Amino acid sequence: MSNSVLTPKTISELVKIVARKGKGAVLVSGVDPADRPVAGKVMVDVNQITALNEISVAKDRVVIGVGINLGRLSREAVGENGLLRQAASLIANPLVRNRVTLAQALDPDSPYFDITTPLVLLDAKVRMQSPTAKRTVSIRDFLDQATKGLKKGEIAVAVEFSKLAATQKVGFFRVARTGGKGSVSAATRMRFVRNTALDPEIVVSSLTVVPLRSKNAEKEIAGKAASEASIKGAASVAAEEIGSYADKQNPYEQTLIEIAVARTLRDIMEGTPG
Repeated sequence: MSNSVLTPKTISELVKIVARKGKGAVLVSGVDPADRPVAGKVMVDVNQITALNEISVAKDRVVIGVGINLGRLSREAVGENGLLRQAASLIANPLVRNRVTLAQALDPDSPYFDITTPLVLLDAKVRMQSPTAKRTVSIRDFLDQATKGLKKGEIAVAVEFSKLAATQKVGFFRVARTGGKGSVSAATRMRFVRNTALDPEIVVSSLTVVPLRSKNAEKEIAGKAASEASIKGAASVAAEEIGSYADKQNPYEQTLIEIAVARTLRDIMEGTPG
């Protein structure tokens, strides 16, 4: 096995490694002896840190360690009505799913960053640890801080969220950009009474904007019956609203947003009476 692979046994050891290596430390779940580390990077196998590899439920609170790989997340996530399981299965293909950690996916530079879209919808919190302190921040604050750069040696160690009520229907979809890097994703939840959409929440992540709620799209579909017309209306409004946050209007990006939002709504509405 390459000398460029480190295997800390505790979170404290991991934090010290991250403090030394910074962005050069890549947290992975298991290492293949044939792997060749990227130049300038060191792989850190977090499999032996028990606290990072647990999914626990206490009362109505779910806690997921960031050492969990996306494969396990797609099979074992609980309390989210299938939202994270669906997202993890779509974001990472089967060849890498069992290696990519939630910690990797939370990095704004990661191709798996769309996992944050459902986490915003779940109103998750992120538990952080540095060499000197621990703290818990909202997922929105985490995204803002991670985009700018976290404190030296500080890492996310777990995400937590309240269990969704059984009546909440959820959907997630991701669209990869054709001929270039980047993706667009949408996560949606709502409940139905007599085929009428109630309390909808729609979160969208675009090529240029971190996950944001589209409150105008939520208003567009709230109180309406499940139909293709209501789906298209909400998707169009979401594309326009999220597009307005970008520095420059991008019709192609707005089309991807429409596709992603419409798909989540269709998935939710399938099987709804009427």
